[in-house]
Amino acid sequence: MRRMLHLPLFLILGLAQTLPPFPAPSVRWITLETFLQRTAEASLQVLAASVNFRSADWDYYQAQANFLPSLQANASLTQNYGTTFDPFAFSRVQQTTTFSSASLSASLTLFNGFANHYLLRQAKYARLLTHATYRRIQTEVLAQALTQFFQTVGDSIAIELQRQRIERLSAQIQRLQAQVEVGQTLSLDLLSLEAQKAREEAQYTALYNRHRENKLNLLLLMRWDGLSPDSVEFTLGLPVPEKTFIHDEVVEAAFRYAPELEEARFRTLVQTYALKAARSGYAPTLSLSASMQTNYSSNAGDVRFDPQTFQIIREPYPFERQVRENFNQFVSVSLFVPIFQNFRRRAQVVRTEANLSSAQISALQQQQVVRRRIESAYLSWESAQATYAAAQRSLDAAERAYFQAQAQYEAGRLSYWAFREAFLTYNQAQIDLAQAGLDLKLRTLLLLAYTGYYQNL
Repeated sequence: MRRMLHLPLFLILGLAQTLPPFPAPSVRWITLETFLQRTAEASLQVLAASVNFRSADWDYYQAQANFLPSLQANASLTQNYGTTFDPFAFSRVQQTTTFSSASLSASLTLFNGFANHYLLRQAKYARLLTHATYRRIQTEVLAQALTQFFQTVGDSIAIELQRQRIERLSAQIQRLQAQVEVGQTLSLDLLSLEAQKAREEAQYTALYNRHRENKLNLLLLMRWDGLSPDSVEFTLGLPVPEKTFIHDEVVEAAFRYAPELEEARFRTLVQTYALKAARSGYAPTLSLSASMQTNYSSNAGDVRFDPQTFQIIREPYPFERQVRENFNQFVSVSLFVPIFQNFRRRAQVVRTEANLSSAQISALQQQQVVRRRIESAYLSWESAQATYAAAQRSLDAAERAYFQAQAQYEAGRLSYWAFREAFLTYNQAQIDLAQAGLDLKLRTLLLLAYTGYYQNL
């Protein structure tokens, strides 16, 4: 009988030795601050949003350049090969003619219904809209990453508590083994403890594997693909301030900071000035133009009769002379008045009016989203506070009950099943308190992030 009892005990102890250690030796600790900074820099969504910065900047520069005159230079060179009739020789002769010209022109819009002013303001707010969109995407990515980070840290706490339970069970099994050998207790109690320890070890292994998957997901968010999940662990690394929030102040701060509302406001301004620019198409356009040009032809020159050879001699003008004498310049002022353009202007105005209405409705929707988010976060924080306080009271009561039950059980005045119930209640109270404390920290950080306390979130 004694050998039969030793066999499952040795099996359990052998299984405990095969459990992976936590934390692993020589592990690298990654704090919350490092994780968020790296995620903000390496996230593909954030990088995709930052690509639009340069194009928005150059759209703004181009809108500023609309107030400057446009310059254009043209040059051409033509070689003409053909035959022509020579009236003096009364025959067709082969002739090669070279033509060249050059011009420099400039134009300046004096008035176009203030369209350039509206386009400049539209480009300015479109530039700000690009940065607001970047901050909004960054906030969303970091909020999701923060939730995943706390899930991973929660698994770390659960694994540590599970390891402590296994150690306590091992100590109880050793004490109970000694009692069974001297006949002070039943072997059934020992077998029950061994079975419970086996279940706890199986749960430890499941938690450990899930924790490895969560760490792998966090490393992928940071784009540290070269690191193994077994070589890193995540920790808060910074104290979470214990703050007391007031509902009205939280809501006001959230509306003041929310990047979604800033993005919606800039989008509305962009569409507002787009509509003004489209309506400027109904106005006449006044422009000023100036040009300078010159040309050269190898056919240009004087024709004289040579009495000695009785031939017609052509003497072309030099290149410098033609360029100088053919130089001309002009200045013009033009007025364009749109009368009927097949409703193109009207259709453009209607489209921009629809875009403006859509942007205004989207701004109202974003206000609802922000209010719903901050109200939910505030209620979750209140609930987390109440849960944490209740978990503390529950742990104090469970701890006193467990130590009393342990003393009575070791003295032989309490059954194993009553002691086991007190032990399980104490373990569950520890888990509940750890989870409640972690959830309270998460809810506090989210409220601080939504109200602009952490500008990098």
